[in-house]
Formats: sequence, structure tokens, C-alpha cells
Amino acid sequence: MNKIVMTSLDEDIFHEKLDSGLNVYIYKKEGFIKKGAYFITKYGSAINDFKPIGEDKIVSFPKGIAHFLEHKLFESEDNEKVFDKFRKYGANVNAYTDHFITNYYFSTNDNFYECLDELITFVRTPYFTDQNVEKEKGIINQEINMTNDDIERFIFEEMFSLALVENPNKYKTIGDKQNVSKITKEDLYRCYKTFYHPSNMFLVIYGDVDIDETINFLKKKEKENTFLKGEEIIRKEFKEPSMVMKEYKKIIRNVITFKIGICYKFIVGKKDKLKKFKMNLFIRLLLDLKFGNGVPFEKDLIKDGITKNGVSWTYSYFDDVILLFFEADVINKDEFIKRVHERLIDNNFDKNLFELNRKALLTQVVRTFDSPISVGNMIYNDVIKYGKVINDKYEIYKNYSYDEFLSYFDKLNFDNKSILYVTNKEE
Repeated sequence: MNKIVMTSLDEDIFHEKLDSGLNVYIYKKEGFIKKGAYFITKYGSAINDFKPIGEDKIVSFPKGIAHFLEHKLFESEDNEKVFDKFRKYGANVNAYTDHFITNYYFSTNDNFYECLDELITFVRTPYFTDQNVEKEKGIINQEINMTNDDIERFIFEEMFSLALVENPNKYKTIGDKQNVSKITKEDLYRCYKTFYHPSNMFLVIYGDVDIDETINFLKKKEKENTFLKGEEIIRKEFKEPSMVMKEYKKIIRNVITFKIGICYKFIVGKKDKLKKFKMNLFIRLLLDLKFGNGVPFEKDLIKDGITKNGVSWTYSYFDDVILLFFEADVINKDEFIKRVHERLIDNNFDKNLFELNRKALLTQVVRTFDSPISVGNMIYNDVIKYGKVINDKYEIYKNYSYDEFLSYFDKLNFDNKSILYVTNKEE
């Protein structure tokens, strides 16, 4: 077992790779009642073109199949609902699929090992039939209708498709009705066999658990299955151009307040783990310095009658692409677009505000370890983004300089952006 020492934090995370290839991470926190686990496969909605295990050619699978597969794993041959199995132990269980992963997780105060056993068992026991697959299509189609009615989610997902040209992150996690209708039982088993091998998965456990007892439990559990040696998964590669797919799109929706979304696109090249971590750090600081609570930008938008409730912003960083998203209930869309752009390209930064935000990140790292659940989230996010737990992030934040921040900013090109405008027929 390896001990990952979190530099300058007096905290440890334990890691062991089981014979099956499954990586296990455990964060023990004494005195906390809540315990839980995340069982994650590195398979999300952006992975549709790959060579299934045991086959010779890359196959294109229907969009949304990773999310569909997540739904189907909650169905068992004994007809007892997975949610009911956890409920009898006083536990909560759920799952989600995003562009990069599918995450199955539970939390509980008691009966931890019973719940851990149930989690591993249902994820490793696929049960797909022609009948239950066809039934699920109707359920997924209803979910598609619901997500289309959620205007904020619609805008966010639509901006991916407007900005991206080749990268498969442009597609919605849930898919669309046309693609969902094509999914078959055989497709699901091929995807499951490829991506749900332990070597493509990892398990994160948090709470006041006995580390040795937990590892021994997992090793015993592994013996219930026979796993072939994990194979490298071959995926289709995509080269994303710097320009956006579409610069402007207007759609008509039944909205009272008009809405706008802006997505800036940057191609930053492939980076090693440290450079990728620092790029994430740079983007977080950039958005905080430009639009955070320490500056009057949002209040000015409201005061000047440009937006109704300010502006929301976030970002996504995957492969060699960074997307910055801005969304608002807009009163004057042209002025909003202008102000966001002028704010972004302005190379005048407040060094004192930079230092305050950098120190806030240091505090945030420390406080993460006050919550075992937060540490669990940190672990799996690090593993997905960087392939390992970043154990020296405190030192990286501490030593990150203003000059280094400026050097990243100077390399950005703000010429490529997509705009989505949502209005109604009365305009």
C-alpha cells in the first residue's frame, strides 16, 4: 500500500492497486460518522468512437450510450431495485455520467461494508435484455424532454456544440432521441466489456474506516470475479481547430427575460500533469480576478441596466481545449457582449487582489480536509484530470507568482467565441 503524503497539510491518502488492476484510494478521517465511496469508470459521453475489446476496428456507437448504460446498471435480474437495497441499510445511492466519467456512489452512517458490497456487486452485474432496453428508451426520452425545458442547462450544452468542431465533448451527455433509439442490448454489453474492466476503473473511499480491513474486504470481493488482463483501450483521436463551429445563433423560446450565452474557445496544446494543473489554476484565478466578488463588474451590469441578475460564469478544460462560459438574463445583449469582451482582454490586473485570491485558494485546500466527502471529490477529480492525486497543490499555490500568472495570460487569443441568444417571438 502506498501512502500519498499531502505536502504541508499533515494529511495522508492511501492508495493500493489490486491484482485486478483496480486502483483504490482511501481517506480516513477519525470521528466522522458519514462514510461513503465512489466507484468510477473512465467512460463518459464524449467517448463514442473506440475499438471494443476483442474486436479489430474502431466502432462509432450512438451518442448518449454511456448515460444509457449507467441507467441500466441499476436494474438487476432479481427485480429488486438497487435503491431499495441501499435504503434498507439507511444509505443513499446514486450515479451520474458526464463527458469523462460515470460515477456510482453511496453515503451512509452505518453498515458501510454491506453498502460497499452492494455498490461493487450491482456495478459488476450487468443485466440487459431486449425488453428492458426498449423500456429504458422511453424513460430516457422523457429525460431528454425535461432537459430541453431546463433553459440554463440547454444554453450550457448548446454552447459546447456551437464552440466545438471535432471534439466529441460537443455532444450532450444524455444524447438525443434519434441516437437513443439505435441503442441495443449488444451495444451495451460491448461498451460495458470495454470500459468496466477494473483496470479502467477506480474506487475512492472516505470516512472513519479501517484501512487494512477495507483493503482486505476488497481483495476478498475481487475473488468473486475472474478478470482477464486489462487491455489498452483504443479511441479515435480528434484534432480540434482553433475557430468555433458557429459564431452566433439565435433561438426562439418561451422566455420572459431574454438570455445570452458566450463561450470563448482556446486551444492550448497537450500538457503534462503539472502544466495542466497550473493551467487550471490560472483559469480559476483569471475568472475570479475579472468577474469575482472582489471587483464591481457584476454590480455595474445590473446598475447600468445591462443584465437583470448579473452574470454567471464557469469553464471547462479537456484534452487541449479550454472553454470559458458566461450566461446572463440580458436586457442589452450588445452591451453585455462588449463589456465581457473588454473585461477579458484587459491586461491590467490588481496585484493585491491576485495575492488575496491566491491565499484564498491556500485556505480552501486546507479546509477541504475538514470534510471527508470534499476530499473524496478532490481525489477523483485529480485522478480524472491528472492521472494521480496532486499531493503538493498547497506548495504550488503558495509559490505561484504574479509574473507566472501574467505569462499565461499573454498567450491567450480571445478572437474565437460563440454567442447564443435566447429570445421570444414577441421581440
